[in-house]
Amino acid sequence: LARAFNTMLAAHGLSDKILAMTGDNTTSNDTQTTAMSELDTNTFTEENRVRCFAHTLNL
Repeated sequence: LARAFNTMLAAHGLSDKILAMTGDNTTSNDTQTTAMSELDTNTFTEENRVRCFAHTLNL
């Protein structure tokens, strides 16, 4: 999924225009962020992930 998402970003010229990704707090989003950071074609790291405040507030 990370490779497909990265390919889509590149195809639309968005790879260097995305500052952060926002998602809920599921472990699949942790996996996605880790996989994105391991690809050499982007600059995503855990610091670029914004966790959903509404989900955090409900906890």
